Amino acid sequence: MRKIACLALIMLLGWQVSWAQDVLVKGVVTGAEDGLTIPGVSVVEKGTTNGTTTDFDGKYELTVNNDAVLVFSYIGMKTFEITVGTQTEVNVALEADNVAMDEVVVVGYGVQKKSDVTGSVATVSYEDLEAMPVNSAVDGLKGRIAGVQVVSNSGAPGGSISIRVRGVGSVNGSDPLYVVDGVPTTDITFLNPNDIASFDILKDASASAIYGSRGAHGVVLVTTKSGKKNTPTKVSVDAYYGAKSVINNWETTNASEWLSVQDELNKTRTAPLNLDQVDKDVDTDWFDELTQTATVQDYNININGGTEKLTYSMSGGYYNEEGTVIGSEFERLTARIKSDYQVKDYLKIGTNVNIQSNEKKSVVEGSYHTGTINTAIKLEPVTPVWFNEEAGNYGYSYFTDYPNPVAQINYDNAKRESFRLFANVYAELEPIKDLKFKTSYGLNRTVTDTYDFDPVFTVNANQRNLINKVSRGYYKTVKQTWENTLTYHRSIDRHDFTVLAGFTKEKTRYEDLFGSATNIPNEDEAMRFVGSGADGYYTSGGASELTMMSYLGRINYAYDNKYLFTANFRADGSSRFADGNRWGYFPSVALGWKISEEEFLQDVDWLSILKLRGGWGQIGNENVGSYYLYQTTMSGNSQYRYIFGENEDVYQGYVVNAMKDKNIQWETVESINFGVDAALFDARMEVSFDWFDKNTKDMLLSIPIPYYYGYESGPVVNVGEANNKGVEFSLNWRDQIGSDFSYNLGFNISTYKNEMKSLGSGEPISGGSYYGGSATRTEVGESIGYFYGYKTDGVFQNQAEIDAHADQLGDNSDLQPGDMRFVDVNGDGVVNGDDRTKIGSPDPDYTYGFNIGAEYKNWEFSAFFQGSKGNEIFNAMKTHLYKFDETNKHKDMLNSWTPSNTNTNMPRLNGNDKNNTNRTSDRFVEDGSYMRLKNLMVAYNLPKRWLDKVKLTSAKLYFSGQNLWTVTDYSGADPEIGMVSSNNYLSRGVDIGTYPQARTYVIGVKLSF
Repeated sequence: MRKIACLALIMLLGWQVSWAQDVLVKGVVTGAEDGLTIPGVSVVEKGTTNGTTTDFDGKYELTVNNDAVLVFSYIGMKTFEITVGTQTEVNVALEADNVAMDEVVVVGYGVQKKSDVTGSVATVSYEDLEAMPVNSAVDGLKGRIAGVQVVSNSGAPGGSISIRVRGVGSVNGSDPLYVVDGVPTTDITFLNPNDIASFDILKDASASAIYGSRGAHGVVLVTTKSGKKNTPTKVSVDAYYGAKSVINNWETTNASEWLSVQDELNKTRTAPLNLDQVDKDVDTDWFDELTQTATVQDYNININGGTEKLTYSMSGGYYNEEGTVIGSEFERLTARIKSDYQVKDYLKIGTNVNIQSNEKKSVVEGSYHTGTINTAIKLEPVTPVWFNEEAGNYGYSYFTDYPNPVAQINYDNAKRESFRLFANVYAELEPIKDLKFKTSYGLNRTVTDTYDFDPVFTVNANQRNLINKVSRGYYKTVKQTWENTLTYHRSIDRHDFTVLAGFTKEKTRYEDLFGSATNIPNEDEAMRFVGSGADGYYTSGGASELTMMSYLGRINYAYDNKYLFTANFRADGSSRFADGNRWGYFPSVALGWKISEEEFLQDVDWLSILKLRGGWGQIGNENVGSYYLYQTTMSGNSQYRYIFGENEDVYQGYVVNAMKDKNIQWETVESINFGVDAALFDARMEVSFDWFDKNTKDMLLSIPIPYYYGYESGPVVNVGEANNKGVEFSLNWRDQIGSDFSYNLGFNISTYKNEMKSLGSGEPISGGSYYGGSATRTEVGESIGYFYGYKTDGVFQNQAEIDAHADQLGDNSDLQPGDMRFVDVNGDGVVNGDDRTKIGSPDPDYTYGFNIGAEYKNWEFSAFFQGSKGNEIFNAMKTHLYKFDETNKHKDMLNSWTPSNTNTNMPRLNGNDKNNTNRTSDRFVEDGSYMRLKNLMVAYNLPKRWLDKVKLTSAKLYFSGQNLWTVTDYSGADPEIGMVSSNNYLSRGVDIGTYPQARTYVIGVKLSF
């Protein structure tokens, strides 16, 4: 009996093994409509991580249990499932999914089908940016989106970048809010571009009002890469290495040309330069000495996958970029883990942790007199880099006090290290069907450590440091966010609605500590710390704290999938303002009509989607500084010292820093938007058009007051108003010809007009400071930060023209033929400050971008162009290079007016210039229009027969170039001019010789297995 039982058990086990045996399944996946093969289709054994993807011919092979269910999925196609059974060949024809025309986009606190969105929202996916060699994710957005202008303020490694959504709306800043996977932040420089899945930009108030006081200038929603359910683990490696070089140089004189100009200037100087001391063998190109061909490298690994309950995505990255200016470098390490776990049918939890560590070495920028790049442009070419390099003796100028920029860099030991932790955890509970409660906690912690050591050195009397100094700074920002939302979605017959309610709290604390000391006894690197200083100790520190509490709500309603309604409301309370004004209330409403769903359009085969939408909303701006409600004092100014007593002792006086106004409140942006979205020809063509009118009210401005009021400055009050109006248009086309060739085209263009409506009773605001004065002005009736100065009308050709002209120099007796002629704008017969007027604007007539891409068999190609038309640049560097002094000169001065060279607008060389020829005027305003080949990529995907030998799923080799070709009439180094500082919107378009953009070439490889 026991033997029979054992035999039966063996037979049963054998039957089970034979029943569950593995089988190799092969097949081809095609499209149901056209019969074309589809590469890249995910084929997964359901409930496992066992899977593969189809090759370039749509073929696949996968070993599975014969009772397995295969799941075929592909973007834009309906998911298909089939039981294997006894089949060894399973061919599948996937049907197009209408959702492909209706993809999901991220909106505030949720997602929506694109066709249901009633606001102005634009999306850029990872695929659009993956081949661009950029250190910042934002840099890849340049020119990609209508109405979104992305400008580099510096070409330095790790340099700042500004985004302006629909123009400059306030003098207090126009930066958008960033939201990374649901967590608000002020920047996304900590993100590895390779980790980003998509950008969704909310451009109008009806879309961004859900973010209330921080959505005034748009919202950039960033979604990082995630794993997918029932997807096998996929490991991807992406690496590139390349070189960078300066795009353009300034057109300055060489040594012989400089000497020629100085010889001519000496003829009219009261104290001629002694040019005999010049070494005629020296001819230094300082800009060339300062720049180099630099390297850039980037290495990333991503691991993604998922089961029925768990999805995960992990990544690590290393990026290193040398600067094209010697002494500058940026290095970054990143790590990320993101996971979601379905604990129960009703409970889901997740976490997302981003870690970044970076080190940055910079050169001095922004300073018109001592800025390293600025000095290299202006320093005369007859000054050598070295007098004696072996002895370490740097060269210096005999004529100016400008520092030797090479020595400046070599003696500069400044660096900055930063560590960032950006993380959030969440739990999502669905207690009943269609009702979801989500709570999340976000932490954004940044610690920055700065270090600088100034050794003892002497170049000459103007460039030396007789006492060494070490300094250290510690800066910490911790922002905590707690968000709670309740969402209910229900469909009843033709009615579909979603209701969202939420409560959030935020707390931001900033701390800083700084210390320095002098006389370090030993300059060895090991001794360069503050505690080793013998004297000169200095310390400072401070802290600040901001809190915000908010209530929010939204209703989305659709009737019959045709008529759409959206309403948002948010109430924000901020500690920036005093009691009574701490709360701001921001509503919005929007309507949409899917005309393509109407009966009268059902027979129009070529029309996939046609939607009209319109919205109104109010949003706020709290990015206006802190603690306006507190009175503070100041000291240290010599004008506040007083003498008392018989001994006439000097006492330091104190003055109230500024008059405070506890009635100040939020800046408010009110906007109207009307738009049209269309998808044509089976969604191969997508078109979008928007018109907007955005009005900023209650803008905070400082009002000037008389000095005898006893305040250092006047109060900040809500008196300003500005308006932006504009239109945006974008068009995209995607198509496939046969089974081997596909292509895509895209174009976007936008234009807007900015106008300052009110400054209260305040005077016009000057800005755009440079060495010769200020270049911009903001006043009622004009755009924010337009160029302001004198107009010119060529040069005087003879004495008769001088006699007939307005009084330009008192009695004009010192004017001579060849001098610059300034226009008497108001016609009062005198040229003075009252004749200054608008001479240009940094605002473009329009900005645009267009792209072309193609795939043929294993080859890929893409090219992206961006440009700007009608904007102007104030070339502040020329105000110095045109000066009649000892510094280097622009080559234009070789064409200066002489009796034998009268056909020129360059004035005569005058070493005794009483005409103030280089005053702020239109001779320094240039057309800043440009078109640039921003990115070019050529790639080759290795054939599957090669990949099978090395167990790879895919392998791509590619070449990519950045800033390869530029068409412009601008004479400076680069027409892509940002701001002198990242938040100074009154300095837009003023070129003071900032760090130039680089031309970059890289070769790379992408592998997956």
